[in-house]
Amino acid sequence: FLAAVGLSPKVLCRIERLQHALSLLQGPRAVEGAEWALAAGYYDQAHQVREFRALAGLTPGAYARERAEVGFVQSPDAAGA
Repeated sequence: FLAAVGLSPKVLCRIERLQHALSLLQGPRAVEGAEWALAAGYYDQAHQVREFRALAGLTPGAYARERAEVGFVQSPDAAGA
């Protein structure tokens, strides 16, 4: 598996779970805090924060602040320019 994919199965599962957690922040019913952690499959919020920091390099709170500051950016290619 490692030779074919480049990651161990455990690391791949951790990344998939983080991506799922990030997807829960989108949409009409975004969840937060402990509810977000449980919905994403983490045992508790502390576990989620540790995993988030280990994989993304920042805490969920720091990620949310950065995301709010950036807003929406569209590349000129996507806009048809």
